[in-house]
Amino acid sequence: MPDQPRPQRRFPRIPSENAILVKKVGDEASESLAKTRVVGGGGCMFTHESSLGVGSTIELLISLPRRVLKARARVVYENAAKPHGMEVGVEFVAVSAEDRHLLDALLTASPAGSQR
Repeated sequence: MPDQPRPQRRFPRIPSENAILVKKVGDEASESLAKTRVVGGGGCMFTHESSLGVGSTIELLISLPRRVLKARARVVYENAAKPHGMEVGVEFVAVSAEDRHLLDALLTASPAGSQR
């Protein structure tokens, strides 16, 4: 069977390491720090110390140069990461217009993001 072409992603993604504060909505005690590995226009992937639960709604504060981007997101996948922890993929469900501009600037400033 020949290889099927992969569908093109809706949003560009770039490798980008940024410190983030992760908080599960409705669970004030769940606040923790993590680091993004990939950021895109529709979401991001980060490493986290434990499972957040697929389908969970979380709030993210993503540290960017001279600014902090705030987003509400939904966990769409979790994979075990070596040596420990989880790779968590989220889709952004709410980002303010101002923060959307910050995200767009991050994506276009990256050499990988400018090759959409």
